[in-house]
Amino acid sequence: MGWVYASREGVRSGTARWTLKKPGGAWKVGGGWKRASRVGSHVETSWGKDGRTGPKYPRRTRICVEFRGLTTKACVTLK
Repeated sequence: MGWVYASREGVRSGTARWTLKKPGGAWKVGGGWKRASRVGSHVETSWGKDGRTGPKYPRRTRICVEFRGLTTKACVTLK
């Protein structure tokens, strides 16, 4: 995995971080809190760079992005 991207609609500012959980493991912070940039009606931020440059995670690893102050996380499971 080389790149994590997050965006949030309807806000003017925010900070976000991403976390991951390998199968059978505990949650770990993948990237620290990072300020999101405003782009039109939403804010966005990213970690890493596009392409196959980052670490390899096993199947069924769960990756989530959370925005500070929001209780709901956006998650995806690697296939």
